[in-house]
Amino acid sequence: MHRVDRSPSRCHKRSLSCRPPQRSASRPAARSESRGPHTAKKSTKQASKPRLKVRSAAGSTAVAEPGSKRRPANRSAAASQDGVAAVRLARSTASADTRAAKKRSESAAGAAGHVVETVEIRPSSRVIRRRSQVRRAPIHHLPHHPVEPFTPPAWMLEECQISPARAGEQSEILQLLAGLPAPPTRAEFHAAVDHPEHDSANRLVARLGGRIVGHSEIVPRSLVVGSATLPGAVVDRVAVLPECRGAGHGQRLVKAAEDRMRQTGAVLALSRTRIAASFHELGWSVLGRDCATPGRPTEIMARLLEGPRRAGDAVTMRQWRHVELPAILRIYGQNARRFVGPLDRDENYGRWLVSRSAFDSILVALVGQDRYELHESSARIVGYCIQSGNRVLEVMADPAFAGLEREILARVCAEAIENDRQEIIYESSAADPLHAAVAGGDGRVAQGDRMIVAKVFKPQVLFEAVAPAVAERVAAAGIRETVELGLDAPSFRGSVIVAEGKGEAKGSQQATVHPGRIGRSYLKLSDDELARLLLGQCDPVEAVAAGRMEPSTQMALKLAAQLFPRQPLWCPMWDDLPA
Repeated sequence: MHRVDRSPSRCHKRSLSCRPPQRSASRPAARSESRGPHTAKKSTKQASKPRLKVRSAAGSTAVAEPGSKRRPANRSAAASQDGVAAVRLARSTASADTRAAKKRSESAAGAAGHVVETVEIRPSSRVIRRRSQVRRAPIHHLPHHPVEPFTPPAWMLEECQISPARAGEQSEILQLLAGLPAPPTRAEFHAAVDHPEHDSANRLVARLGGRIVGHSEIVPRSLVVGSATLPGAVVDRVAVLPECRGAGHGQRLVKAAEDRMRQTGAVLALSRTRIAASFHELGWSVLGRDCATPGRPTEIMARLLEGPRRAGDAVTMRQWRHVELPAILRIYGQNARRFVGPLDRDENYGRWLVSRSAFDSILVALVGQDRYELHESSARIVGYCIQSGNRVLEVMADPAFAGLEREILARVCAEAIENDRQEIIYESSAADPLHAAVAGGDGRVAQGDRMIVAKVFKPQVLFEAVAPAVAERVAAAGIRETVELGLDAPSFRGSVIVAEGKGEAKGSQQATVHPGRIGRSYLKLSDDELARLLLGQCDPVEAVAAGRMEPSTQMALKLAAQLFPRQPLWCPMWDDLPA
């Protein structure tokens, strides 16, 4: 270390004879010494500041002071005003000056035994990065396939041939029906053969080029309409191959089924379908929808126990016995008259329904001493419940035991909790008050995915079947004078006259149907609306406001609202459940 002389002449001569100082990592400290004692004190103060670590190639670290000024070896490196800087010394072959600077720095560091490759200066403040404002296109994980219009081939558009199915076509029909949401099994085919009114001509298939492309099944049933039982039928399992849809084969199958039902003398036809719009195009009437409500057994039981208790005899509940089938059919008949759409279940039909095994358990409620006997002498069955898995298909009770349905449903929930079932589905008419107990306050009453459609083949016979119920409504309204209401539809023109009876029926109201006469007060409507009106699924005031019905007088609209009010619709699911 040279001693500094403060005389200006000697200092000038000394600077001419000295070599230029070499640049090294220790240059800031040399400058501080050459500037005098004041500068040295300042450097000692800076030594107390936090120092930066420098990583070397050999793995050791060197310490650099953050307050020392250092000229970057590469001009491309920049330092920000707030002290945030990043200096990277890298190998460069662009110019000879850069290589010389790197060589001098390595020689200076070599004296201390360290070779400095990189210097990292990390600020203590937050670093804010500015991202580019360019928006990238979204990534779609699923490929987008545009919907292209499907045009069936020419051979699919040809008119199919519809005929009854043959005995050897069972496997091909099962393969066709496998695409349905609830496909039948082989056991279902065998059960259909054992039906009391089975006819092989009631299973229709559509053939195209020797191949079965469509199927429909006609099941003869006796339908309950008011206090009368009418011959009817149910159209079930209408299906067409997916590649042959859109060519009208399904509509041809339905028309062929209508012709078959007219030949068998059916007055009314029903169907539970997911393609109600296609049926409506063929003249069928849309009556309503299935109603199924899900609920948790624990919550349902809590709501049932909070409700009012039933007054009357105590009942006991257990699993049913086959000898108790007549009692179950009796309770069903007592409740079926209140609805529109149930089937008439006689003993033969009931035996066939049980033999299909389309259920898991039947719970019965009885009053009296429980004994095993053929007749209800010591104990009387007053209610029952039919279950299939977690589905509650029917809950019926004797009308004399009002409120017993709630106790039966509570027993069903208790068994569901014991069997660790987290949910049950209650299926019944939309007018059933138990739906509110199952759904609770969240209003989870869910409509089914299938619609109930109907078509009337003999409107006069159906009109005569509902006439006694019309007379009862007139008597309940307190009307004593004679009333007449006419119906003018394309398939039927006639009127119903309600007057006081004569002879033995004197004092009561009697209703008679007069075809061909419509009178002064009548309703002009379509066949679709006529079927809905006779089956109790039409609101005359709403139909007139919507333009589907035209009354001749204000009296006609008033009489229609009194004689044909809306009735609850219910088509039991147990009859249509696959075996």
